[in-house]
Amino acid sequence: MLASEGPPALGEIGQGYWIGLSGAPSPDVNVTLIDTDDPTVVTAVLSTVDSTGFPTMLMLAGNGTGSDVGTDWQHVGSMPFMSYDISSPHQADDARVRRAGPGDLTAVTSLMADAFGLEPDIAAAAGGPVRNPSDAACFFLVEDNDQPVSTCFASVVDDAVCIWCMSTPERFARRGYGRTLLGHCLAEAHRLGARLGLLGATPAGQPLYEATGWTTLEPWQLYLKGTTSAQFSG
Repeated sequence: MLASEGPPALGEIGQGYWIGLSGAPSPDVNVTLIDTDDPTVVTAVLSTVDSTGFPTMLMLAGNGTGSDVGTDWQHVGSMPFMSYDISSPHQADDARVRRAGPGDLTAVTSLMADAFGLEPDIAAAAGGPVRNPSDAACFFLVEDNDQPVSTCFASVVDDAVCIWCMSTPERFARRGYGRTLLGHCLAEAHRLGARLGLLGATPAGQPLYEATGWTTLEPWQLYLKGTTSAQFSG
């Protein structure tokens, strides 16, 4: 059974926090962010997460960085939250890049699983948007000689585009696919009105972002509770 067919997801946005839980048994696809130091909010968010029983990656950002989350949550490192100015249309389209559709779910899932060291059913939990793409929120796919080699999810909200799940497996690395994908996504986002790029960088992706002009706004502190992550291990 695919993880996306399992327990229902929990998505919630409030003042000083957001919760995005897929229900799959991995903290890499269950994520919560707190960016307030209000102890009432912190306690309520942690209680909500705990009540689900889902293994979750907790991120503390902004004013929430110093919040007390208790001794059960173990600090496992930090993730640079980065930005990029796309106010001018200097990014490039590439004919090898296209929007992914429902028929590309297996390709997108396989690329994410290989890139992040995830089980295919876990990766499928993050690939749900492939089934219902839109102009403002969809996966993009790079194909070279009809072979899928890289993918990512891009979501445009107001004047910002958020890049998620940049996935280029090691066997396709250092061939420019990630740079090509990123440039194409930014070009499309610019046409939709985005003027700012935002993303959280994994250790594997950070060198590419720094090389292409992304700058770190702040480090998000990462915590796990009784589980391990395929991407962040402390």
